[in-house]
Amino acid sequence: MGVSEEGQALRNRNGNGKDDAIREGFHDFQDELHKEVQSDLSGEYGNIAILLVLYTLQGIPMGLSSVLTMILKERGASYSDVGTFSLNSWPFCLKLLWAPLVDTVYSSKVGRRKTWLVPAQLLIGIVMIAMSAHVDGLLYAEKPAVVTLTALFFFLYFLCATQDIAVDGWALTMLRPENVGWAATTNAFGQTVGTAIGFTGYMVLEQSGKATLSTFMSTLGVVFLLVTIIVAVFKSENPVPDEEEPEDLVTSYRTMLSMASCKPVRLLTLVLFTWKIPFAIMDSVAPLKLQDKGIPKEHITYLVSALMPLYIVLPLIATRWTTSQTPLNLAMCVYPLRLFMIVAYSALIYFAPSSVDPLPYGFYSMMALSGAMAAVASSFMFVSSLAFFTRVSDPAMGGTYMTLLNTMGNVGGTWPNTMAFYLVDAFTCHGSGCVFQLDGYYTVSLLSIVFGLGWISLGRMAVQSLQELPLDKWKVR
Repeated sequence: MGVSEEGQALRNRNGNGKDDAIREGFHDFQDELHKEVQSDLSGEYGNIAILLVLYTLQGIPMGLSSVLTMILKERGASYSDVGTFSLNSWPFCLKLLWAPLVDTVYSSKVGRRKTWLVPAQLLIGIVMIAMSAHVDGLLYAEKPAVVTLTALFFFLYFLCATQDIAVDGWALTMLRPENVGWAATTNAFGQTVGTAIGFTGYMVLEQSGKATLSTFMSTLGVVFLLVTIIVAVFKSENPVPDEEEPEDLVTSYRTMLSMASCKPVRLLTLVLFTWKIPFAIMDSVAPLKLQDKGIPKEHITYLVSALMPLYIVLPLIATRWTTSQTPLNLAMCVYPLRLFMIVAYSALIYFAPSSVDPLPYGFYSMMALSGAMAAVASSFMFVSSLAFFTRVSDPAMGGTYMTLLNTMGNVGGTWPNTMAFYLVDAFTCHGSGCVFQLDGYYTVSLLSIVFGLGWISLGRMAVQSLQELPLDKWKVR
């Protein structure tokens, strides 16, 4: 269990100051040693490949969820309906509730992480195969079954979140300490590829007549089953060292509460809960708004496909900065760029052509350029935050600690997106009953920019103070 600063002071007064000084000096030595060790991937390429595959699988349901979002909008769903469907991703915000269970309860014969990873991925494959028989009927009914679809994908995301807890914890022990920063790169890279497979892959195959949503989901379900069996049979886990043996479940939950109450974690939570608020309107609503303006979803998909090599390579480029001792500096550098992109997307939507026949190449070029700039900003923020999480997490409770920080990050990115859909409808007023004809998209965009400018002026100092803390300040045991 964690020891509070007050408890530490009391122990010092009771005559244990010498022991604490020795312990503190040892942690300082560890921190300095960590700074001096450079990343060396010799013998690690196989582990990195495995992590890439596991994180790629995790991204596939996310891509399928984006497909359904665009189809729902095409079928006439309101932004509020889309906001309801966006609730399916909330298990990534709630996974902290069962993370200690995944981190502490396991079979030593199977492996600490495989105990949960293997069943979760097998269930994902089975659920996707089962859903494939019904998804067309639910989606293309006279009125799409939004609530049912939300519930089904909520369960899929629950399984993916459980797999994520296991993989995050496994990454901390699968990679050598000097290479642990690569866990963030494999996460971002793999999820990007997986999302591309689920989203762009389906759109391309559907447009070419080579797959339907049903056949695509069933095929991916089979892929999940095959990959899971291969990992279960051929990849073994290292034995858990005695000093990293997880505590009992009750103590684990107490430790999790100690983590959450740790002063640095509280400040980091405040940062994560607020820093992505301005970007929700651009990330979640803008593509659907372009659909409303007459840009076919297939064209939007093709532009995303053209940018996919950039999405894939960006996490690798970011490694130059994210393997340093101050990975969040990268996020702060691109934050103003991401704010500017809100203005750029608002202009794109406002000047969207009324017809795409003939193809408006100039407009599409501007869309591609804006998408590339937005990809750079969002990818760098994502990878830098993951790198910071891996740097400060305690391997002894790696799964739970990483899940705590990732959960805070997921909540900070999810709740603004859900809220943005409802706010756009709330601020929109068209028709004779309106005093002013308002498009809620532009109103929410303006509010987002104002908030973002205020955040960058205050949040930069909080981020810098977090990075200056010694690693020992993040320990809970």
